[in-house]
Amino acid sequence: MRTVRPGMKRELLKARYDVDAFEEDEWHSVSGAKTSAIISKFISNCCSFPHRLLNAGAGVYSVQSCNCSEYSIDLFYAPLKGRKLSACANLEVLPFKDCSFSCVICVGEVLSYCDPASALSEFSRVLVPSGQLICDFGNSLSFRRWFTASYGRAAELVVDHYNGSTEPVWIYNPNYIISLMRSCGFIIKAQFGTHVWSSFARRAGASTINSLSFQNKLRWIPQPKRWADVITLVAELTTIEK
Repeated sequence: MRTVRPGMKRELLKARYDVDAFEEDEWHSVSGAKTSAIISKFISNCCSFPHRLLNAGAGVYSVQSCNCSEYSIDLFYAPLKGRKLSACANLEVLPFKDCSFSCVICVGEVLSYCDPASALSEFSRVLVPSGQLICDFGNSLSFRRWFTASYGRAAELVVDHYNGSTEPVWIYNPNYIISLMRSCGFIIKAQFGTHVWSSFARRAGASTINSLSFQNKLRWIPQPKRWADVITLVAELTTIEK
């Protein structure tokens, strides 16, 4: 396991994410659509008192189809313009009291930019018992990482492509993230994988567009989520006393 603490300095992310509008590339648009479908499927369970949802690392996006009051936090001010319930804050030190939310959503691979141990601990603190967490992250077991030094690592800093340029991001072994979640009192309710065959195609050298086409053609084949490029976890906080 790495001794280097994962995370990114705020100034390294400012140019890309301190904006009030954002257009995803094709690869991340597919990821976002899959994640939105997962959220829609499970969000109905996120209705227990106090009827508040935390959109952690919200960026310019809001959670749809939710009856809870949505509180958005982000590392930057620009994406939060116009939102009444919002705060500029770091996920690793949330500005909320214990048991403030019935649900936490942390998607868009936001965990790639912070220390997951600290963030997950904070999510546990601000959730009520039986509260729900939906989060995703880049997978170090992805087909894209086969035969590379980063494959299977608990936490590894890699260079990825985003909107036509490169950027450093952290990827994680699902077993590592699940172990962190369990240590914070979460139990895993569901696990999903996004970009399986497309990830394999990219590892073989195909372009993003051709990889997505390959994924679409093979969508009828059961997909081994172990090797998906993005892992989404749905978890519930146990009712043990905090």
